[in-house]
Amino acid sequence: MNEELFRMLKRITPEEKEALSGQKDVQWSIYTDQPQQSVIEHEKLLKNNGLITARKHARFIYFPPHKHNYVEFFYVLSGSVTHRVEGKTLVVKSGELLFMNQHTEHEILPCGEDDIAINLIIMPAFFEQVREMVGPENILAEFMVNVLQQEESVAQYLYFPVADDFCIQNLAENIVYAILRKQHNEERVLGISMGLLFLHLLNAAEQVQISEENTNANMLILAVKKYISDEYRAGTLSELARRTGYSAPALSRLIKKHTGATFKELQTKQRMEQVINLLRDTDLPINEIALSVGYENKSFFYKRFQQEYHMNPGEARQKLQNHTF
Repeated sequence: MNEELFRMLKRITPEEKEALSGQKDVQWSIYTDQPQQSVIEHEKLLKNNGLITARKHARFIYFPPHKHNYVEFFYVLSGSVTHRVEGKTLVVKSGELLFMNQHTEHEILPCGEDDIAINLIIMPAFFEQVREMVGPENILAEFMVNVLQQEESVAQYLYFPVADDFCIQNLAENIVYAILRKQHNEERVLGISMGLLFLHLLNAAEQVQISEENTNANMLILAVKKYISDEYRAGTLSELARRTGYSAPALSRLIKKHTGATFKELQTKQRMEQVINLLRDTDLPINEIALSVGYENKSFFYKRFQQEYHMNPGEARQKLQNHTF
């Protein structure tokens, strides 16, 4: 734990002082101009058209069911905070993260003096920087980013019970510290730090708990993305169907419904992104690159590449080397 950050956040805020003096209701004027709608507005919390800020969660106060018009990352620095999200109780402990999509309704029970937590208020546009950091080849990260950028999506929250992962804790606390201290090149630092956080969270993907609404769809799409990320060279729909317990036709329909693409389109996208990486980062002959990503037929590979990028691989390599791709 960052001790300086803990000392900063341990202090009693004016809002908390009033709560300790008997004011138990949320001071809605801090959070919204339309309290009757119970929607916390980014316009009240983000200054100067910023994309991200941090705010200490107010202790001692019950937050009744409410929504946000932004993405919220909730990180617990010490103690624990109890949320009720979509009827499910989540006790978020020290070192754990809860990511909530826009317009996800939840309530937060009052917490005590040693329960220190941070709200990261984030506009969806901020995740474009994260996408650049994690790279297009990381299909699981892309799934997470897409979830958080959309107002309505398959998952409404992602809960990471990662209290034993010190790398994740350090990254989360560094992000908060950078915001509160307003460090030089803050936006760039935050983009890089958030990208690193996502990369580490991907290693903990098996631990993630996802919104119970459409849970089967959530877990299926995660399984599909993971399979394609790992097996883009030779993976098949029939093998994925066998692993997930679906028939191939049923799985094909579900993939199309929840991703907007077919299995083959997702696999091709992953292959082509890997081709781009190899063209940019290696001197391998193009035929070897094609074979390495699963294309044995040279003509078919060139046709696919042309369809995707409207140029041949040699032209793409030249543009990549000149940073004009």
